[in-house]
Amino acid sequence: METLQHKGVFARIRPGPGAVVLWVHGYTLNGSIWEPLWDRLPGYGHVGMDLPGHGHSRPILPGEDLGSVARAVLEMADAVDARHLVGLSFGGMVALQTAIDNPNRFASVCLASPGLAGGPQDPEAATCNLELMHLAKQRGLGPWLSERWMSIPPRIFAGAAKHPELLAQLREVVARHSFRELLDESMAGFQQAQQDPRAIALIRSRTTVLVGEEDMEAFKRCAQLIRRALPSARRIYMADSGHLSILEDPAKGAEIIEQTLSES
Repeated sequence: METLQHKGVFARIRPGPGAVVLWVHGYTLNGSIWEPLWDRLPGYGHVGMDLPGHGHSRPILPGEDLGSVARAVLEMADAVDARHLVGLSFGGMVALQTAIDNPNRFASVCLASPGLAGGPQDPEAATCNLELMHLAKQRGLGPWLSERWMSIPPRIFAGAAKHPELLAQLREVVARHSFRELLDESMAGFQQAQQDPRAIALIRSRTTVLVGEEDMEAFKRCAQLIRRALPSARRIYMADSGHLSILEDPAKGAEIIEQTLSES
């Protein structure tokens, strides 16, 4: 496994014979989560970046917002010559913004259970976020934050809980997340973001939106709204999968992603 540090953003690289795919993880995760999918897509090169504020990457900077983090994704894509983009959950929202800002840049974009800025939010996840901020301010940074984040409700990790090895891996990753953004409010700029359907409609990349059949209703609705804004996009439901669908069922996830890659 190779690594790259580009403008303060860290990435893990698995070279391959084909086009390069850039993978963007969800909140509190990092680029180490993708290997089961990479194992099933040997015909491509793969790059898993750590978003700012995550893993080995730089912190989120004061005043940063969804657009500036999307620019960090674009800069990494340019640095590794990635032609394809995959995002999961919060990473799906960031990947969507990257495509909005660069509608002709990528041959394909795959969004798995993406959030939609300004769109529906899961009420249990919103409550959890408020509890996390309260915990961080009252008790400081510590393991109680990752424990609360991974508890159910919300149902973010409910599907992963059916796969003990996956859940254990995710617990290790989340336990290493700093949660500093809960104290410095560095992610406040993301809360005001809006992803306009008219801007989504301009994306020219071949786009697939994946969502687990057992995912939270808010994310199913987000997928529906993205599909409505971009009629050329495919929306696919993954059976027996929850919010982290492509991690829960990497074989099926890789099959769907490969179809998008090969047709682009």
